[in-house]
Formats: sequence, C-alpha cells, structure tokens
Amino acid sequence: MSSGSNVEQKQAEYSNYKKLEFTQTNNISYLDNQRDPVYFKTKIRHEKITKATNDILKICITDRRGLHPREFCRRWFGLEQVNEYGKPHYTEDYILAMESEHGYREKCINLIAKILKIKPNTIHRWGKGVEFDKIPADKRLQYEIYLGYVDSLRVFSMTLAELDKNSVSKLLYQLGIGSQN
Repeated sequence: MSSGSNVEQKQAEYSNYKKLEFTQTNNISYLDNQRDPVYFKTKIRHEKITKATNDILKICITDRRGLHPREFCRRWFGLEQVNEYGKPHYTEDYILAMESEHGYREKCINLIAKILKIKPNTIHRWGKGVEFDKIPADKRLQYEIYLGYVDSLRVFSMTLAELDKNSVSKLLYQLGIGSQN
C-alpha cells in the first residue's frame, strides 16, 4: 500500500510542479507583454473595440433597439466621430449643415438601399430630408436592428484596420483564433 500511495504522492507533486511551471510561464509572458508598447496599445484598442461592439450589440439584441437610418448615416459618413478624449469632432449645427448639403440625402438613400437590399425608391418614400420619419411601422424595428448590426461590424473592422499586421496577429492569437507566427 505504501508503494501505491508513494506513486500517487509523486504524481501529485509532479502535477503541482507542472501547474506552477505553467503559471510562471504565463506570468513571464504577461510581464513581457506589459513592457511591449505595441501590445499595450493593441490591448487598449482591443478593449475599446470590445466595449463599443458590446454596447452596440446590447442595444440591438437585448434592448431590441437599433440605429435609426439618420443616425446610421451620420456614423457611417463620420459626422459623429469623437476625438481621443471622447469629445465630438463636429457641432450639431455643423452636422445639420452637412446633412442639408446637396447630395447628402442621395448618398444616404443609396447606402441604406444597398445595405437593406431594398430599392432606393422605397427609401425615398420614407419622408423628406434625412429624418426618414415615414418608415413603415411593421419594418422599422427590423431595419433599425439590421443597421445596428452593420454599424457594429463597421466599428470593429475600422478599429482592426488601424492596427498593424503584427498586432492583429497577436490579438487573434490571444483570442484563440489565429496562430503565432
């Protein structure tokens, strides 16, 4: 019996040693990553991507709300951009002036028509200007949720595009999606 318990004890010690070795390896890797400025910036951007995407998806799925076509166009064409401190680039008056410029409504209609896979003439009937206040009630929620999904993909892809190739590879590896090269 002592021989069997001795073997079990050795196996337990070996298992604990491997756990300790794994923990130490991960801690070293973590410390190295914390010293790497590219990793640190990538991590911060990744957290921002995740938060923005989660916020949009929460609104779309949990709250069953989406993006109104006007708000979608503002975001798509960069009128609601914010600087690194979270302040808007443009004032509301400037945004309203941009929306009233010749051709902006047509750009919005064509964009929405392509995304929703409906005819531009249908969107023309949604009202004057970019208010789109005459969207059919039975389709409104469906369209707005779909626009919310598309916007979350836009935010995610735009942020990934800002990262360099090496950072994207590291990020995908950490997420368990890619391989470390």
